[in-house]
Amino acid sequence: MPKPLFIACSGRKGGVAKTTSALCLASMFLRKDSRVLMIDLDPQGSASVVLGIQPHASQAAALLRGDDWHPQAVLDEFDILTGGSGLEDLSGGVGQLSIPEMDGLGYDVIIADCPPGSSQIDRPALRAAHVVLVCCEAHRLAVAGAARVLGEITAYSPRPRSAVLLTRLDRRRGLDRTAPEILQGAFPDSPLFPIRQDSALANALNSGMLPGPSGRGWDDYQDVFHWIIEIGMR
Repeated sequence: MPKPLFIACSGRKGGVAKTTSALCLASMFLRKDSRVLMIDLDPQGSASVVLGIQPHASQAAALLRGDDWHPQAVLDEFDILTGGSGLEDLSGGVGQLSIPEMDGLGYDVIIADCPPGSSQIDRPALRAAHVVLVCCEAHRLAVAGAARVLGEITAYSPRPRSAVLLTRLDRRRGLDRTAPEILQGAFPDSPLFPIRQDSALANALNSGMLPGPSGRGWDDYQDVFHWIIEIGMR
């Protein structure tokens, strides 16, 4: 059985559309008949809550600790390891956290929705990832968070492929008009994908649904999806 493709959506700052990005990509892979596992590494359990699953006991925390873990079915071919407050107990340096090899479980794609702020919790996902999607907005603190992630993964061997997602872009704002060119110059080793602000994505998530093929944001995420396919699903 082929090795699953592991994608980490990171950024080290809250509110930069990591969860939105992870769920959009999950929806796209499901539409291509892939079997998908979501790992919700957010102590707030954002992806879990969107999908209608209350993260009472964090199965993502169990995975990182090396304990037995049990995914919950969301849809046919789509499972999740729930996030939640159990992940907060891991941020104080409790033991060595890691994500084990996940071959032979029947998943084609594994998508980690990384937390804001906690490098200890998202680092195992970055190390396991084949592709790291670094989410940021046209904001100084978000760009600083993206730079930390990109700087860290340069030391990994093998080094994952990376791309920068400039999310919630609105070119009516002056800073947003120049941000793509500025960020591509700042991060020349990673392709940059502008993701336009889109109420259709927000409405889908607020309604507890996976995003669907509607709106400009979906179109922009399609570019990310096709890039991932081009660099090689395993």
